[in-house]
Amino acid sequence: MESKGTSKKRFYLKWPWNVVTYIVLVAVLRIFAIPIILLIMWWNKRQQPDGPEEGYCLQRTRGRLTGLIWAALFLAGGGLAIWFFMTAQSMPYEAERLKEELSFGYYVIPVAGAAAILVGVFLAYRSLLDALVPEKSALAQSIRNQLPYPDEAPPVKELFAMVDRDLKANGLWCGKLGVGKEWVLGDEVSSIPRIRGVFSREEHRTRRAGKRTQAVHIYEIWIVDDRRERQVTTLKSRKELEEAMDCLRRRAPAALFGVYDSKEYQDLVYAKEEEQQYAQERAYRQRKTQFEEQERKEQERLAQNQVLTLPDGSVTSRITWDTIHELLRRPDQVGQTVPLQLVPGVPIQGQGHTFSRLVGLAGGGAQPTRILMEEYSGTPGVPGQYAWTRDMSAGEAEEVLRGWLRGEIPDLKNWTHMERSGRTWQQVLEHRSRGPAPTPPQPHRDWPWRMTAGRDPGSAPDFSWNDLEKGLRALRQEEDSYLVLEQRDPQNPERFWFIQSAMALEGPQAGMYAVEIGCSGPDGPLLWERMVPDVRDVIECFSDAYYHRGLDVSGFQEI
Repeated sequence: MESKGTSKKRFYLKWPWNVVTYIVLVAVLRIFAIPIILLIMWWNKRQQPDGPEEGYCLQRTRGRLTGLIWAALFLAGGGLAIWFFMTAQSMPYEAERLKEELSFGYYVIPVAGAAAILVGVFLAYRSLLDALVPEKSALAQSIRNQLPYPDEAPPVKELFAMVDRDLKANGLWCGKLGVGKEWVLGDEVSSIPRIRGVFSREEHRTRRAGKRTQAVHIYEIWIVDDRRERQVTTLKSRKELEEAMDCLRRRAPAALFGVYDSKEYQDLVYAKEEEQQYAQERAYRQRKTQFEEQERKEQERLAQNQVLTLPDGSVTSRITWDTIHELLRRPDQVGQTVPLQLVPGVPIQGQGHTFSRLVGLAGGGAQPTRILMEEYSGTPGVPGQYAWTRDMSAGEAEEVLRGWLRGEIPDLKNWTHMERSGRTWQQVLEHRSRGPAPTPPQPHRDWPWRMTAGRDPGSAPDFSWNDLEKGLRALRQEEDSYLVLEQRDPQNPERFWFIQSAMALEGPQAGMYAVEIGCSGPDGPLLWERMVPDVRDVIECFSDAYYHRGLDVSGFQEI
């Protein structure tokens, strides 16, 4: 968040300018364009932390343009073959020599060249169709086919939005495979309620070409639905394959899981008799009922082990999956982030640490959810000194909370290690900079105060503390809603000090209050910032500054 509550705009190449840029770079730099293109793709992804702006499905269809590379190779190969044949035909001596050496293979050259050109044209047509006409793409068709009434399917924009909303709110990603609560997005789309089998395929093939040996590794997920249709997604590594299988087991536990081309796979895919299909469906229903009953009993057992603090301050030990799911989705209904807290009766051990409390700030489907797990101090009732935090989608947050209720700690690899600093937390720095970091100065006792409110075009030199507190409580998540309490040196207006606050509009800290302290420095203005979740913390900061009680600046970070 910037000064006066404005939000920082992210810059990245949007469609179709990113593709145009890649084409120009390849045309100018040839193979040397590859690292630059990879750098641009990395930057674009980093500037869209909440997922691609156009949506996951549309991004996936536009990614089909990479098929033009193979199309170009086939067209070039086919053209060279025909050119070679025509050139040989124009030289009778060479043609006769080649006929003797290649025999029948000589006449195969133009046929193979024509076939390669046809394949190249087909690949180019399919790639362009998927990328430029998404309503006719294979991805859109796979969604339509799995709806109850495919002929009455909504427009492609709504089809893609169904999948995108689910992935944004609940998505777990294993490589390019995204698994939500209702949909799985891979090379095709699968409806989770219709999944009847999930099979992994891992094959390693070696091929010798002269003195060289080439190894080919195949990692695929095969999903079979209730129509015996198969959706196949190719992954990059065994790790992605194992993670995808584990994730799908959690989201579709009643489905059959096994290895591709096994007996279970053959029986499920090639069952043709109605009696056999009916038996398989009945077995699936029985497994589903069994898993639901086990989950219900697990909920009852866990309800006695932890205490949940609700957003209104009330506490309960009657915790169910529905309670957690509702809390994480409540921001979509109330339009603001929702806090929650889980405290186990016995600290939870895992990942080499012991944790005594989990605090969440739910953002719903539109904003990330922030989870903070506080480490146990070693003494009951004493706050911990360290914690781990991470921003994630609502789906990932629900998985973390479910694991917490089971006494499981997630992998902390992508989490941020935090250290308590006064009333807030700050990141633990592995390599601290030389010399102490500058800290915000205290306001001047002899300089007069002036208040500026974002909704008021003027300033108010004459105001009371009640006016200031009222203005702070009126802050809203809007661009023109902010409040500044400032003072200037009567002898030198270039010297100033101020404290201001506004609500963050977007990003992982959307809905939180940004408190900023600024002052004039020898080399220009200086600014510090601290994010707080409650307006009461904001009021306390302003009160300490207004009454010169000594503002606690330990949690402010220089920006």
